Amino acid sequence: MFDFSTPVDRHGTWCTQWDYVADRFGTADLLPFTISDMDFATAPCILDAVSQRLAHGVLGYSRWKNDEFLSAVSHWFASRFQSPVESDAIVYGPSVIYMVAETLRQWSEVGDGVVVHTPAYDAFYKTIAGNQRRLVPVPLVAHHGQWRCDMAELERALAEPRNKILLLCSPHNPTGKVWSRDELATMAQLCEKHGVKVISDEIHMDMTWENHRHTPWCDVARGPWALFTSASKSFNIPALTGAYGLIDDVTTREGYLNALKSRMASPRPASRRWLPILPPIAKAPAGWTRCGPICRKICAILPAS
Repeated sequence: MFDFSTPVDRHGTWCTQWDYVADRFGTADLLPFTISDMDFATAPCILDAVSQRLAHGVLGYSRWKNDEFLSAVSHWFASRFQSPVESDAIVYGPSVIYMVAETLRQWSEVGDGVVVHTPAYDAFYKTIAGNQRRLVPVPLVAHHGQWRCDMAELERALAEPRNKILLLCSPHNPTGKVWSRDELATMAQLCEKHGVKVISDEIHMDMTWENHRHTPWCDVARGPWALFTSASKSFNIPALTGAYGLIDDVTTREGYLNALKSRMASPRPASRRWLPILPPIAKAPAGWTRCGPICRKICAILPAS
């Protein structure tokens, strides 16, 4: 059973959402709606998995690349999206934004343009500027209560020679738009036409209303691409941190993993700052295989929230 009605008081737990309102906004008398974590308790199946790992008693170095983790990722994409995933394409990282930043550095040079649908997630602006790239906005257009991409405007941006990457947010944050398969396929065609690589941030891929269907970028990709996501939003475990992704191109994937190893000074990113339970237990079979019904329940109550 999943309890989505009992309130949980998070004050006094170093909670970003509730304990740092004044720190973030300059006044404490506000209701914060900027952090996308939930005030529901984390599902029992995940808490049980964490407890079981802690009961082992040894929190030593752990490897993310193990059969259990890889098969859980493949299973989730196959069962939820009917998308086949090659286990060799799977990579791990400390966060989605870290993975985005690392790939930006691989695929572009200082001063190059990164095309982004706006309004955009604030971390996109910071990550692009922090890596000395240029954010190239393509504003979404509101039409009869729906957000649309002006594909002609997008193509003009993609056609500029110094614009090297489309940084896609799918589903889109902050508008909540779930891209249709046709829209994504058109973007893929345009990116292939103009030689633009695609980084797709799909951290909210499980959070769609029941009458909308998320299409992973890997289903429509026609050129170099990377897809990054995490279980943190789907299962309300951002405090555990960690993310994963798919990089189809071998050279890009090896470059990413080499950069991860050198920048993190370890081939085991979870062993430095992140709990060793994260890759093999909490975020794989317990979260995805046994607790999949959580997502269906959350999506069912989203319209009323």
